Amino acid sequence: MTHTVKNNAIPLIGKLKMLFATFCLGPVTLGVSISWTSPVLPQLESNATSFHLTSEESSWVGSMLGLGVLAAALPIGYLSSRFGLKKCVIGLILPLLIFTVVAVFSKDVYSLCIARFFSGIATGGICVISPMYTSEISDVSFRGTLGSFFEFLLYVGVVLVAIIGAYVEYKTLTVMLGIVGLALTMIFIFLPESPTHLMKINKREEAERALRFYRSKNCDISDAMMEIETSIKSKENQLSVKEALTSRRVIRGLIAAVGLTVFQKFCGVDCILFYSVSIFQVTQTGMNAYTSTIVLALVQLVSAVLNVFVIEMANRRLFLFISTIGMGISLGVLGMYFQLKELGINFTGIEAIPLGSLIAYAFTFSMGMGPILWMINGELFAPDVKGLANGITMTSNWILLSTVTKSFPIMMNNMGPNYTFYLFAASMFLCAIFVKFFVPETRGKTLEQIQSDLSS
Repeated sequence: MTHTVKNNAIPLIGKLKMLFATFCLGPVTLGVSISWTSPVLPQLESNATSFHLTSEESSWVGSMLGLGVLAAALPIGYLSSRFGLKKCVIGLILPLLIFTVVAVFSKDVYSLCIARFFSGIATGGICVISPMYTSEISDVSFRGTLGSFFEFLLYVGVVLVAIIGAYVEYKTLTVMLGIVGLALTMIFIFLPESPTHLMKINKREEAERALRFYRSKNCDISDAMMEIETSIKSKENQLSVKEALTSRRVIRGLIAAVGLTVFQKFCGVDCILFYSVSIFQVTQTGMNAYTSTIVLALVQLVSAVLNVFVIEMANRRLFLFISTIGMGISLGVLGMYFQLKELGINFTGIEAIPLGSLIAYAFTFSMGMGPILWMINGELFAPDVKGLANGITMTSNWILLSTVTKSFPIMMNNMGPNYTFYLFAASMFLCAIFVKFFVPETRGKTLEQIQSDLSS
């Protein structure tokens, strides 16, 4: 007699397939794209390459990633709905290869900005498609693990760039990373299409096969199929923009989501990822800037791993309070270091402050403002407004990323590194106040309970 496996008991092989699919979706490439400027721009600002960038030109190269993401976000959403997630994932190799080729043969800042823009298009596609695909192939009991694994792989990309970029020229680094992206895409060709897309185009049998690929042949997928059908129907009944923006629950949810997004950008995390080598060079501690960047990247990676095991141990808001206050203190200490250097004050051990404070910063970021922001954004909104709300939040995120990363080198030059990091520290203390009054608790609550809280 054939036995079926209950839907909530995914076999180990199924979980491994889901993790492998997440790996192939491109989080490593996402981490690479975000941190590529860290080792590359210092090389281009030196006289060791075929052309030279000024600090102002470097800021444009850094900020172009966000503009590329903004250009891609809406078209990718439409294309994925029209042609399916799998085809779009495979299609993202095109902008990635354009970035690789143009960056390698660039002779001026303009072509490098174009290359970085195409890198942003690939990044935007990953940001839109990856969460959709993982949520559609996974059982609800395993989605949190896949989300944490995605963040872990993102930091794997950051570590790869930090280590390889410390020892090779930027052209070699770019080619190597392009090959990694191409290899992952080639593997993804052999994975199934999203079950939700297959159901939308009336290919029910193929949708069932796709679900069973990530579970087992004898797995009971009736609940999963029903969930997909419900999701498709809810998307067909979405509220209009006017209805959504006059709804109390949507407005309060957007205040929380967009507010946290704004504060996350002003905590300086993207600046530190984009310009970590340059930041360590400015500290003038005598420690190798590339080695310090590798250490910082490894801390981020380890923190992402630890986060998988502790994220459900306490309320979301508690982790956000710990994270924002910890980051504020760490950034304040880093600003104080630059203040002491400016005043000519020196003492034994002062050279350890920059790396130590940034390690504490990275660790506390991973406890709250990193993963919990995206978890809360996914929990705050009902299916009838989720698309609109996520579009507003993502647009805010990448506009601010471009603005902050463009401004950071200018702020460092004009304000000085001390006041730059004081500003970031102050924004974190303000964020703690914002969390107190505007961010609802979502842990352990159903969608109906969260919507009731927001409507009250």
